[in-house]
Amino acid sequence: MHTLQAPYARTTASRVRSGEPNAELMFVGEGPGADEDIQGEPFVGRAGQLLTKIIEAMGMTRADVYIANVIKCRPPQNRNPEPDEVEQCEPFLFRQIATIKPKVIVALGKFAAQSLLKTTEPITRLRGREYKYRDAILMPTYHPAFLLRNPSSKREVWEDMKRVRAILAGE
Repeated sequence: MHTLQAPYARTTASRVRSGEPNAELMFVGEGPGADEDIQGEPFVGRAGQLLTKIIEAMGMTRADVYIANVIKCRPPQNRNPEPDEVEQCEPFLFRQIATIKPKVIVALGKFAAQSLLKTTEPITRLRGREYKYRDAILMPTYHPAFLLRNPSSKREVWEDMKRVRAILAGE
């Protein structure tokens, strides 16, 4: 069984979220990467810079939204988290969602979308669709790191973000 005990529970990613505690929009990623581990903030590396640009293109700032991760500590060698690690971290994420009460949750990438929706469907089938999730609408989309490697998919993410804006506007 994998646990969030030593050796990596002592990472510097103790601040596992950022943003507005009354945000209508919440972004959920996989977990902290190397940059996030050092700074203790989610999405601060190159993917985070792109996420900031996406948020700003929506007419918002990072301070307007809430950003969290499924996994709260970076797994060794940045490997994919194991199912029991996800299970161990889920209560923290669920409390974040219950506290923030977002209107829309954007699942960034395959791992976050599959974890939240409890599915193995590929992100290509999940994105572009809306799911009822707790008291929110869940919108899976591609992870910003994926967009850095596949810039042609930015258009699809922008379509997803336009739909998120419309939901937030009550449309």
